[in-house]
Amino acid sequence: MTVLEMNLATIRLKQPELAENLQRSHTGTAYKGVVPAKTGEPVPLFISGQALQSLYNPVREAERTITSGAGFMLFCGLGNGIHIKIFLNKYPQSFCAITESDYESFKQLLSLIDYTELFADSRVFLLPPCTDDTFEIALTAAYLPAVHGTFGYHILRTWNEYYKAHVKDLPEKIEHALEKIKADFSVQAHFGKIWLRNTFLNLRLAGSIKPAYPRTDTTRTALILGAGPSLEVGLSLLKKERRQYTVFCTDTAFPTVCASGITPEFFIAIDPQHISYQHTIGAISKETTGIFDLSAQTTGARHFYENGNAFFFTAGGHPLVQAAALFSPFPALATSSGTVAVAAYHAAQALGYRHIECSGMDFAYTGGKAYSRGTYLSAQYAGIAMRICPQEHSFVRLMFRTETYSEQTAQGLNYRTTLLDSYRAAFEAEKRHISSWKQSDFQQFPYTAFLASFTKSLRQNDRNAVMTLLPALAWCKAHRKGNLTDMELVLEFISEYTDL
Repeated sequence: MTVLEMNLATIRLKQPELAENLQRSHTGTAYKGVVPAKTGEPVPLFISGQALQSLYNPVREAERTITSGAGFMLFCGLGNGIHIKIFLNKYPQSFCAITESDYESFKQLLSLIDYTELFADSRVFLLPPCTDDTFEIALTAAYLPAVHGTFGYHILRTWNEYYKAHVKDLPEKIEHALEKIKADFSVQAHFGKIWLRNTFLNLRLAGSIKPAYPRTDTTRTALILGAGPSLEVGLSLLKKERRQYTVFCTDTAFPTVCASGITPEFFIAIDPQHISYQHTIGAISKETTGIFDLSAQTTGARHFYENGNAFFFTAGGHPLVQAAALFSPFPALATSSGTVAVAAYHAAQALGYRHIECSGMDFAYTGGKAYSRGTYLSAQYAGIAMRICPQEHSFVRLMFRTETYSEQTAQGLNYRTTLLDSYRAAFEAEKRHISSWKQSDFQQFPYTAFLASFTKSLRQNDRNAVMTLLPALAWCKAHRKGNLTDMELVLEFISEYTDL
């Protein structure tokens, strides 16, 4: 077996897709070969004859350059790997990732030096080349602040000079990826605990029901109802043509739609927050089927269960939810956009509807209004209204709590925000991704068996099991007090939610 084959075989054990990409790529010509340093280590030579690392003592050179540690270090430039080994020896609790300039140069290095020991280390991740379109996505997936802690990066000086034209924007790419990671971590730190609670409580409920694939008439038009101000006009039109539509109602719009005398065929909820229980207060028609993400607020699903309604759970992107869906199938539903509008649209597609219309999907404060009349906020703000602080004051505070910009339209003055614009962009992008549900996706969940398997994996410190708890660990890192570690605190929560 050649050196290249040994390296690729080692990579394939942990990262088969990357190994396949390297296998398919051509071998580059950036390097002339390798020469031994005076201390015996192999050192790559560029085609120009310049050594990538010290030809005298690359170990001492690496020790001088690796002066600070980090929980997770990104190494830009593989070289002979000495600097990476020095880092791992110096900081044995740390992790690292490695990127190269392109697949061709990466493959050439793999044909020159045996890296199998380095690549086999469980603390080492290999990323696509920094010039590849998938680099930033791969970095955001590899670096997990809740697990790894602090971040740093190290660029080989000679490597950087040689590939200057190709990697000049590398620091900007790294910073962009870190901004995305920071935003994701912020969301996880906010919702991590309640996601964990909702998921375990909903999984227990999923073990008590036998869901069925809904009966639908896909020759009709699916109508997705949001809670935007335009819903009021949409409901008036819907009443005139009710028989033409199958209504998929998002959670916030539900009270308004029901109050108008319309019974939706489907109710969709993905919001984990406790306040969302207000969407299902009051009587619910038995004709409405509930669709709940497994991480959604459990009170709504419990209300449907106690009312005798048909309902089922879906699997969004939360890692614990995905682990449950691998153990026993759930219908998949896109929730990564964070907006229930996308989830409702995908639910209609997954049930076979191809003609889909929307109403109340303003993604703006249309005409200076935050929501359609009749949502839970209308009742909430009316309840706290006073003569000197009317209901309108609360809605104005809601709309202008962050920076807005206005636009004049034929209907009047609309206000928009960066967040609402991101929801609109996500809705337009995500609704093109068509998925479908199968009869086999609808099964009673083996809750007891899953819990036994999951807790056993946690006791064995199985990495895959630990990874499912990353959002909860992020919450603990941001909120933890006392002497318990993050993992100990998460396990306390799981015991509370599961009666273990």
